[in-house]
Amino acid sequence: MKSTISPPSVAVILLAAGQGKRMQSSRPKVLHEVSGEPMIFHLLKRIQEVAPQAPVAIVVGHGREEVQKVVRSRFSAMSISFIDQPEQKGTGHAARCAMDSPWGIQRLDQKQAVLILPGDFPLLPSTLIQQMIQPLGKGAVARLLTCHLKDPTGYGRVIRQGKWASVLKVVEEKDANAKEKQIQEVVASIYLFEPRFLSEGLRKISNRNAQGEYYLPDLVEQISKSKKKSEVLVWANPDVLRGVNDPWELAWADQMMNEILIRSWALKGVRFLDPRSTRVGADVILDLDITVHPGVILEGKTRVGSAAVLGPRVILKDTLVGANANLKAGTIAEASVIGESAQIGPYAHLRPESHVGARAKIGNFVELKKTTVGEASAIAHLSYLGDAECGCHPGGQCDSSISSPALLKPLGRTRSSLN
Repeated sequence: MKSTISPPSVAVILLAAGQGKRMQSSRPKVLHEVSGEPMIFHLLKRIQEVAPQAPVAIVVGHGREEVQKVVRSRFSAMSISFIDQPEQKGTGHAARCAMDSPWGIQRLDQKQAVLILPGDFPLLPSTLIQQMIQPLGKGAVARLLTCHLKDPTGYGRVIRQGKWASVLKVVEEKDANAKEKQIQEVVASIYLFEPRFLSEGLRKISNRNAQGEYYLPDLVEQISKSKKKSEVLVWANPDVLRGVNDPWELAWADQMMNEILIRSWALKGVRFLDPRSTRVGADVILDLDITVHPGVILEGKTRVGSAAVLGPRVILKDTLVGANANLKAGTIAEASVIGESAQIGPYAHLRPESHVGARAKIGNFVELKKTTVGEASAIAHLSYLGDAECGCHPGGQCDSSISSPALLKPLGRTRSSLN
């Protein structure tokens, strides 16, 4: 069980106001999906894991109403405030909008340290966030996250006094000189601040730079010049610190997340015959001894029971599969329930609200829609049943178990997580 930090130790600002012009899309940047979920969901779930009581301020701008609606639909139990950034003038300006709001004033009153996260870092592991929100050391007013990149192009360079000495400042790519561009240590846009310093420091930063924006990293130079202390957390795996700025980076993040999830389930006893061709969504739950053939796609709140076999190119969305079920090649099911030891396909199609009982057989090219098939019954090939009920085979037990939570009992698993 993960440890948590109790209030009032930490609060969180999520920066989600950017339009993301390079995404070439009218959709707000943070709502683009990775592993079937908006990017911002992944961050909120990590926060929920390590600091479930933390008050969260989401700074919104482009598509603010859509972002609010989508987030509230999933995270209504979290303490979330939405702060409007009418003009996108940089990360420093976004943070100031939050700290100048009633939400920010309350953080000052409660002396809560403030963690600032970009909304487009879907791969951040919970362990990283947990380390970032640890209490600041005596005299420190900030903690910044850095990493080393072989190719640091596009990132703010960390300027130190000596090789391992304290950080003097962060220089953005467009403002860096030739020597500074050779530095491979970069800042990762993730910070923890003492609230009073953050609030006062944001009022002092300038937009006299190549982009005419207020840079949050400029606070690092303020700390150095004021003789205050900052702490640095150097993260060894830079891949999880990559933001998403365009469709190619979105595809890369989606692939990385998929690999992380599949590896996590494989280490828990799921056999993937070809992980590279398989996709597993972030909310999917899998049990022991499942065999997953090439080309399988599992989406939404799909749950698969122990020792089930998912044949080649099986596609499941929001579907419950009982233990020992055998789903043959090309089977597609959405919002349906498949009982224990049932056999489905090949090339069967279960449309929403279909319920197949234990040990039932659904043959080749059978399509069901809003249909209940009783225990041990069989529907042969080339058939269609819609809005129908098919009774049990003699000797079967006709009850409501095929559509009840009873099928959840064998699973007993929790969804995989980024840790």
